[in-house]
Amino acid sequence: MSSARGLWRSTRARYHHRVTHLAPKVHVLLLNWNRWQDTVDCLESLFRLDYPNFTVVLCDNASTDGSVDRVKSWASGRGPSASEPPLELRPLVSPAVPKPIRLVEYSREVAERGGDSGTDSPEPPLVVINTGSNLGFAGGNNVGLRYIMARSEARLVWVLNNDILVAPEALALLVNALSEAPGTGAVSARLLDYREPQLLQMAGGGRFVPWKGHGAPLGPDSAERVEPPDYVTAGCMLMPVDAVRRVGTIDERYFMYVEDVDYSLRLRQSRFKLAYCPAARVWHKGNVTVALRSERHDYYTARNGLMLVRRFYPLLLPVAFAYSAYRCLLPKLVRLQPGRARAVLRAYRDFLTQVSGPMPETK
Repeated sequence: MSSARGLWRSTRARYHHRVTHLAPKVHVLLLNWNRWQDTVDCLESLFRLDYPNFTVVLCDNASTDGSVDRVKSWASGRGPSASEPPLELRPLVSPAVPKPIRLVEYSREVAERGGDSGTDSPEPPLVVINTGSNLGFAGGNNVGLRYIMARSEARLVWVLNNDILVAPEALALLVNALSEAPGTGAVSARLLDYREPQLLQMAGGGRFVPWKGHGAPLGPDSAERVEPPDYVTAGCMLMPVDAVRRVGTIDERYFMYVEDVDYSLRLRQSRFKLAYCPAARVWHKGNVTVALRSERHDYYTARNGLMLVRRFYPLLLPVAFAYSAYRCLLPKLVRLQPGRARAVLRAYRDFLTQVSGPMPETK
């Protein structure tokens, strides 16, 4: 009996090694800024993936809430634990995955060289990168992308929001969808609502109307469709690393918002296709970094939408500006919201004077 059990174990180990070797290496890229609990929840779900060959790369944008220490403590098995999600989602984070989980921690400088042990050295399951400052969504993720592109074994990168829980089969389904559609530069999943797990937030991405300067997420009517979106959401975007090398990193001038539309348009300009995999499911909390209907949200939405049009559809810029005033400025004036109106006007001024990056501090 014991010899049979030993034979079964050795056969299983050889099979797992073979599957791991055949499965393309995926780097799962997360960005954290003062949201350690969301990140811990996300990590708990990621380390339940049934995909056999992946490494999680966590970039921290100089958090001030002790995020890095808390993640390291979680990986060691000393805590903290995942928060309690809706009942339907509890199997995604509970019981806790086995610990400790091996990790390595890098500074930005070392990470962008591919690590301090050589670009073809074995990686632990978790790589933590301190970016050194709040570089925004684009800048923080770009540090991780440079690390990944420097790695000799890198084949695919899954850019994923840290406020997401993933189904165990999600990554395998996305990888399969990518492999079945040659020439695809990015594929996304079905994004469901964390608080109402049956509610669809976005069917992979959205439609983009150039003269409006912003995208419209594809909703429930598109949940089962298979035709590609105009853009895929950067909150859940699996890409070949070779496509990233060809197209480049995320444009840091936006700082946050519309980077996914910009990147999708650049992929399409480089003759890559976009895809949506409805079978792959993830659950998104949403709007945890910058609140909707806030002055910062108003600023980035107004400025970045116009920046996008100027870059890709300059002839439509006058129409886009007029639409932006109707959509972004007029409602604030009608509702007597002077603070939000000033944020939009500042966005227009900064757009015209070509101020990009983070929203300047009010003096």
